[in-house]
Amino acid sequence: MAAAELGGREGAILRAIVESYVSTAKPVSSGVVVCGGVVSLSSATVRNVMRTLEEGGLISQPHTSAGRVPTDIGYRYYVDHLMTPQSPAARERARIALRVGALAGRDLGTVASEVSRMMSELSRELAVTVAPASGGVIDRVELVALDGGGVLAVATAAGGVTRSRVVAAGRRVSAADVSTALEMLRAWLGGRPLGEAGRILSARREEPGARLSATVAALLADVEALFAPDDEVRVRYEGAKYMFRHPEFHDHVSAVGEVIDSEGALAEVVGTTEEPGKVTVRIGRENRRRGLEMMSLVVGAYRVGAGVGRVGVIGPTRMRYPRLVGLVRHFSEALDRMLAERGA
Repeated sequence: MAAAELGGREGAILRAIVESYVSTAKPVSSGVVVCGGVVSLSSATVRNVMRTLEEGGLISQPHTSAGRVPTDIGYRYYVDHLMTPQSPAARERARIALRVGALAGRDLGTVASEVSRMMSELSRELAVTVAPASGGVIDRVELVALDGGGVLAVATAAGGVTRSRVVAAGRRVSAADVSTALEMLRAWLGGRPLGEAGRILSARREEPGARLSATVAALLADVEALFAPDDEVRVRYEGAKYMFRHPEFHDHVSAVGEVIDSEGALAEVVGTTEEPGKVTVRIGRENRRRGLEMMSLVVGAYRVGAGVGRVGVIGPTRMRYPRLVGLVRHFSEALDRMLAERGA
């Protein structure tokens, strides 16, 4: 039987097996399904259906005398066809709105840290937030002459990304030259993506018609370093302690540690999500990275100016998918709204 062809009673029994196993971490027998009252069938009939599900690869029997457990294929069918995402309760939604709203004026690193903490508290799983370093378009540029020589250059992009650098170090630059350079920077870079600013500045200051004085040209050349490519991604995670509470990870501490020990690894794990507004679930061996074969990932995306950030939870394949899909969706939408309202 192909998974897409499950009938009503097969789907009901698969749902009962998944939800019982998620709750107890114990293989599920036909007696448990019958006692659960999800179907009005005898134990013998339930056993026959379970045998069919096993032949279809949706459940397996870990030991001869044991009940059944869902396979990755079974979890996938459950997620795609049998479950309904659960939105956070009204009290939780109010709490999330209050705490996310308080982050409106904070930098993206702080936003990522606080959102990871909130998601971990509510999900009781490892929560990860990724904020792109170069998200947003430039909305402010400042040049400030320093008393001891040099100029402080500051660029702020929508979404809270700020870069600063002391340029023209050791040189005194006149107020007129600083003003001229600042006027050009604002005209050339205002509203342009932060990640493209260096290329734009280089091209504009080298145009034959730019007519720059030697001092202004040198100052702009120094400022260009402020916009050097920044591939760093802000990755924050909370809730590693929850990973080690799951019985399936007790004998695989090193594999779990490999995943959470590297910000780059975490960014890679959650970095292949679809566009904002969608939630992606990857189950077990669908995750190709070594160490994730026993884990599932639920991740959503949010907009940061022209960039995309991501929020997600990582846990065992035996996870509460309806709860976590609803939670991740709510957080990604809340971040999307908050950042849009502040001009990200």
